[in-house]
Amino acid sequence: MPLKLKLALVVISVSAFAACSQKSLIRNQKENLKSSETIQELMLSLIAPTSDGIWHSASRSGMVEKPPHTDEEWAVAKQQAARLLSAAERLTEGGRRVAVKDSKFEIPGVKKSPEEIQQLIDAKPEIYFRYAQQLQAATEETLAAIDAKNATALLEIGGRIDDVCEQCHKTFWYPDQPESKQ
Repeated sequence: MPLKLKLALVVISVSAFAACSQKSLIRNQKENLKSSETIQELMLSLIAPTSDGIWHSASRSGMVEKPPHTDEEWAVAKQQAARLLSAAERLTEGGRRVAVKDSKFEIPGVKKSPEEIQQLIDAKPEIYFRYAQQLQAATEETLAAIDAKNATALLEIGGRIDDVCEQCHKTFWYPDQPESKQ
């Protein structure tokens, strides 16, 4: 078989594999449901409590920088980041419902019902998946910063985690909310 033909077959095979791999990332929501745990349950039980410690390390307007200093504080930060990473990985699994049927949100600023939010996510699963991947990647960077005991990087990444979460919330949880003028 001529070399050009072999090369063409390799390129076609790699391209086909890449296309199939990308499609498998945005999974069929019903086929790949690995847990009955809802997005709301993940947010309340893992994401909100564990990210608070990371976000509070971020230098944001009105916030005080409080990065870890002692070995114990770094260990606590690592536990929080590991739990946040686990939650972010679960968000990328696909098939997760926003909330249990007929539930209500009692979250300030969220006027949409869980069903309306689910419709927004179902209409744009690739965007939701991208935000979940960004949260996962930023949390992996957080773990690396913690392992290096790099307070400066931890502060910067904490702000990026906050931004990723806020962008997802603006897209799906409260998309009709006007931008604040700061």
